[in-house]
Amino acid sequence: MGKLMKLLRWVDRLLHGIRRGLLNLITLAVLAAILFAVFHSSEGPGVPQGAVLTVAPEGHLVYSYSESDWQRAIDDLLDRPDNEVLIRSLTDAIDRAARDPRIKLMTLNLNRFDGGSITQLETVADALARFRKAGKPIYAYAGSYSQGAYLLAAEANHVYMNPLGTVMIVGYGAYQPYFKTLLDRIGVTMYAFRKGKYKSAVEPFTRTGMSPDAREENAAWLRTWWNSYATRVAAARGLEPAQIEGYASRLPQLVDAAGGNTAELARRQGLVNVIAGWQRFEKAVAKAAGQPLAQAQIDYLDYDAATRPHAAQSAAVAVVPLDGMIVGGDNAIPGAVASGPTVRQLDRLLHDAAVRAVVLQVDSPGGSVDASEDIRAAVLRLRAAGKPVVVSMGTLAASGAYMISSAAQTLYAEPTTLTADIGVFALVPNVSAALGKLGIDVGGIGTTPTVGSESPMMPLRPETASALQSHVNYLYKRFVSQVAEGRKLGFDQVDAVAQGRAWSGKDALRLKLVDHLGGIANAIADAARLAHLKPDGYRVDYLPRAGQKRGFAGLGQSMGLMTRAALGGGHGMRGLADMARLLGLPARELRDTTQLLRSARPYGYFAYAPVTWMH
Repeated sequence: MGKLMKLLRWVDRLLHGIRRGLLNLITLAVLAAILFAVFHSSEGPGVPQGAVLTVAPEGHLVYSYSESDWQRAIDDLLDRPDNEVLIRSLTDAIDRAARDPRIKLMTLNLNRFDGGSITQLETVADALARFRKAGKPIYAYAGSYSQGAYLLAAEANHVYMNPLGTVMIVGYGAYQPYFKTLLDRIGVTMYAFRKGKYKSAVEPFTRTGMSPDAREENAAWLRTWWNSYATRVAAARGLEPAQIEGYASRLPQLVDAAGGNTAELARRQGLVNVIAGWQRFEKAVAKAAGQPLAQAQIDYLDYDAATRPHAAQSAAVAVVPLDGMIVGGDNAIPGAVASGPTVRQLDRLLHDAAVRAVVLQVDSPGGSVDASEDIRAAVLRLRAAGKPVVVSMGTLAASGAYMISSAAQTLYAEPTTLTADIGVFALVPNVSAALGKLGIDVGGIGTTPTVGSESPMMPLRPETASALQSHVNYLYKRFVSQVAEGRKLGFDQVDAVAQGRAWSGKDALRLKLVDHLGGIANAIADAARLAHLKPDGYRVDYLPRAGQKRGFAGLGQSMGLMTRAALGGGHGMRGLADMARLLGLPARELRDTTQLLRSARPYGYFAYAPVTWMH
């Protein structure tokens, strides 16, 4: 028996050594490949004369990458598809190409483009319009065009589509499931506490359909989005907005009248110029370029890397992304804005002498009240230190995200941004009836009358419910007061337009909830002006999401992920997500589940913009 145990221990050590050795070899191989790729790419490709800028975005538009540069480099080496298109890289490349005499024209391949919000799409469409205004033609192609993809394609001089394709423009809508009937059937009661007439985030759990107040609110911003879409597409294609409205409203009837030939319908409606396959499209582009495409093409990412200016100035304007739901906690969470890492990032800028001003690039529906308060305090510390803070709002800057934004010196929003949503809500579940249906009874004893009030297994006592509503009312009053102070408005003035209502950027400007309509470039220029920096006397430092590492620290973070997953060092949902990510499996669902589990705790107050869109 002793000999057998010695043999087993020896085999265990051998296998452990082999595993560690293989892991070290893999790590070294990946490190060598990444270093080679980084240093090789730093040389940048040459830009040929008469070049064709190839824009073929794959994935959906984002303001900031959800993964670090090193993790994306690893993904590239493992040939994983990229599903994020950084708006800044795309628009910067297009704008530089518009001024570059070596670039003759652009191809816009939208076959693998997954779209984005109306606000994100219009930012890219603006850059395409500037390229065309510079006298350089754009050739667009897709087998079929989604509504989002067509907003970009409409800016092209020549729009090609496959003979079996469709231009799918249907408008915007806000639809979501309502769970009250199901919850009633299974015996779950959701106690909802809110302050704000339009704070409708609780409705899916307390109603069977949209309330009149929520319908009024949603109808307003949906009409803003749709008017903006129809007006832009019509102007780009030389049509009237009513024609786009009619196409979307009567699409089924128009398809029937065209005998099902959706491509010919799109051509007759003036939405596409040429119905043809990819080969014919390539021939047309080569003819316009005057040379074979193999010699003339340069991908927009390669062009961006080859032509990106390297600022030598010491003074910096730092751009900080607040991208995702706001949550508490000391660790970074993919897809969310965690208060701990975000506060540390802002406080580092506070003590960085090179950083003269800060721009918050906000794209968030809000989130935890406590976390928003912590981040807001860090913004105020920056301002107290004499460093201007300017906000650039993207698609969303609502609720807790607006609470943070209101502490800044100047606020910029796009016309289609959804912002404000000044309100608070709380949801507390009660599953005692559901347990009873399963034959489970709950009983016990406590030292005070309030013991057990935090448990979802027991009904909520009236006095506890009253206390919760009082706390929600207090948080709302504090929220309104903070906005009034930050915006230099009266409490009643803010309260009148608050009430948990999300406003478009256009309306927010009218209501004095933001200062200007504009994008990130306007915000950066204004921040530099407030810091008394000359237009050519500063650099712009785009920071990664809080918690992401740069340089070799980022490599160590990515290697740590691989090591933890390979050695089984992760546990529970985190370990599963790490392993799925390492193997290229769809880890997003696991990540979202982890985030939900972290957030679903009793008395967790959250605030979101009541928005669900189809495109």
